[in-house]
Amino acid sequence: MPNFTGCFNFFARIKHLLYDKIFLNVNYKINNKTMLNPFFKNSFRFLPFVFCLLFIAPTCFAQERESLQQLRNVKRFVYQTSASLAYGVGENFGERDAVVPNSNFSIEIQQLVAYQFNHYVYAGVGAGADLWLTNDYKMSVFIPIFANATVKFMEKKMAPFGYANIGYGFKWQMGKKVDDYLFYGTKAGLYFQVGAGFNIKFSDRFVLLLSPYYKLQMSTISYRESELILATTPTQLFHFVGIRIGFLY
Repeated sequence: MPNFTGCFNFFARIKHLLYDKIFLNVNYKINNKTMLNPFFKNSFRFLPFVFCLLFIAPTCFAQERESLQQLRNVKRFVYQTSASLAYGVGENFGERDAVVPNSNFSIEIQQLVAYQFNHYVYAGVGAGADLWLTNDYKMSVFIPIFANATVKFMEKKMAPFGYANIGYGFKWQMGKKVDDYLFYGTKAGLYFQVGAGFNIKFSDRFVLLLSPYYKLQMSTISYRESELILATTPTQLFHFVGIRIGFLY
């Protein structure tokens, strides 16, 4: 609601100047009585309210309508396109429970459709393609489908933000047939990503996002024990750290 307190205070000063300082000090007297009729003298006491109703109230309501329009412009659907590079960290269990390093290199692209609730929070759903490459160029591809929540911590041109994605990474293809060497990422599973960084606002419709992040994918490792036997490890967690660049529009 519009706040008229400042309006009343301002015109109370005008009333004080017009009525108390001028009209009551004009010494047009006849028989020691003020020429001004008491009705008119009392009428001046309502000048601040009259001025507020005639001039200030429309202005305040116009400002309120403008604020509501700006809020409606903030509440809208937004779109985010991002690309990221990450490297596997930690160790996993491979052939016959042998410990092997997670040496996968991850290249991922994502598209997000979200609803922006205010200047600080938006949430939505997204999908992407996550390509894993090993040192010997074996390839595995996941299609993550996820829910996203993003929070910006202040309203400035350059502001810190944080986000989280959680969903499921579907398998698309495994590349070459599994041979006698380990093959990473052969089963679909839980997908999770969290990061924090800075966004740079160029306009209301174009924001650049830069952030380091951590990613987790639940999957398996497959290998061939013999020409007839294809073995797969129990489901395990694969960890990645990387950097992401995105555009919000």
